[in-house]
Amino acid sequence: MPRKPKSPFPPPPPPPGVWVIKKRDRNWMVIAPDGALVCITLYKKGAQEVVRRLTA
Repeated sequence: MPRKPKSPFPPPPPPPGVWVIKKRDRNWMVIAPDGALVCITLYKKGAQEVVRRLTA
């Protein structure tokens, strides 16, 4: 299966007040709305769970 071509343009920054889950090599980063790194997880589901618990 061919890979999806990457866009030459960087993605737009997230709106203020939004938690961000970003891929970093083989790991996933959770970034707080103020731009601070909260944690790095091995799986995307783990990052989603961190955001779910922090926003509950």
